[in-house]
Amino acid sequence: MEILNVKDLSKKYKTGDNEFYALKDVSFSVNKGEFVVIIGKSGSGKSTLLHLMAGLDKPSDGRVMINNQDIYDFSDKELTIFRRKYIGFVYQFYNLIPVLNVKENILLPALLDGRKVSDKRFLDLIKSLGLMGKETMFPNDLSGGQQQRVAIGRALINRPKIIFADEPTGNLDSKNSKYVVKLLRFYNKRFKQTIVMVTHDLSLAKGADRVITMSDGKIIKDEVNGKVKL
Repeated sequence: MEILNVKDLSKKYKTGDNEFYALKDVSFSVNKGEFVVIIGKSGSGKSTLLHLMAGLDKPSDGRVMINNQDIYDFSDKELTIFRRKYIGFVYQFYNLIPVLNVKENILLPALLDGRKVSDKRFLDLIKSLGLMGKETMFPNDLSGGQQQRVAIGRALINRPKIIFADEPTGNLDSKNSKYVVKLLRFYNKRFKQTIVMVTHDLSLAKGADRVITMSDGKIIKDEVNGKVKL
């Protein structure tokens, strides 16, 4: 079942009198429960694509459908509400709130959405993240790997339909990078959550259901289980 559809998506920027496309006429779809990795060199357009799909930026042309709804038909307020309910986003630089502790950072999206999270559910999440005993600690007291796990917990707390991860291992060492990807795969398999992850590290794409390769703002290869679609 299709959960995400990207159609003729483009993003154009102006620099003085010059125009250039960071993304040009990109189209593809993602099925519910897929783990998709988007790879490409710096400047290939992969992060631009991810931000557009997650509703963090607006395209110059094209559309993004999530759950059969065009997210750019929403008002800004409606899009904010939609994102809290249906989308989780994991940033490269964690984006934790420094004055909130681990528990408060993780629960923030649920609180903003007026949702009550049971103690058992929160405890199960903390255990799976390997953060037991860290609940009252603040971001500055945590390692980079621990901060990224808090960020993943925050993205998961509302049990979103789809999780977007933008270079989630970009600031981590190889050990923590593997742990973070393993966590994302765990939630993908256990809860059938759709995950779309951007990375420049091809080794992190191993085990993904699908690998999309980008260059110069376009998709140049789309592989499903090692077989090329495009």
